[in-house]
Amino acid sequence: MEITLKLIDSISTVEKRVNEAISIHMNSVISKRKRYMALKIKKLANTWIREQPEMISLENNELAAQLGLVAGTSSSAVDAIVQSVINSTDIVIDRFTKRLSGSVSLQFQPDHFANLFAIHQGHVSLPESGDLHWLKWLLEKGHSIIVVNYHFTPSSGGRSGGGVMSTGGAWRIPPEFAGTLDDNFITRAFSGREGDIESIFERVLNG
Repeated sequence: MEITLKLIDSISTVEKRVNEAISIHMNSVISKRKRYMALKIKKLANTWIREQPEMISLENNELAAQLGLVAGTSSSAVDAIVQSVINSTDIVIDRFTKRLSGSVSLQFQPDHFANLFAIHQGHVSLPESGDLHWLKWLLEKGHSIIVVNYHFTPSSGGRSGGGVMSTGGAWRIPPEFAGTLDDNFITRAFSGREGDIESIFERVLNG
């Protein structure tokens, strides 16, 4: 059995109609599944941030002790950091046109880090030193010396129960945790994750 089809419209007209149908389908699917995509990406972001060495060291009180956090407060600080980044994460849709021009992009964590600098868990208050913005140190001070004439001595003492500042020397963020605005534990958490994000987008578009 042989079937012959004859195109009444021009190839360019058929192509335009096909592209229009595709764009309508894509816009509809993306609009309906935007919340699903955002939830999936935020779940991944939660894991990516918590697995960073800085967050692990805060949780186990090693880094928390050096930063002067009160014993038992490091977990809430980690939770606040993670939640702040997750809250800043969003899916931005540029609707597809009949020419299939459009995009779906992920926005996360503003470059200025104002959302993180604003959380109160990122501060400690010491009677002798006043307010200390330890999270800002961790995110932007890099290898700069922060405390002069004191160094950290691990012990069972101090407000953290993990050590005290002793006279002499100087103190800075431990080199393995030192971060700048361009390279810190938040930027590193999302570095190289393009494949994971693309796979979510592809699963949504493929239905």
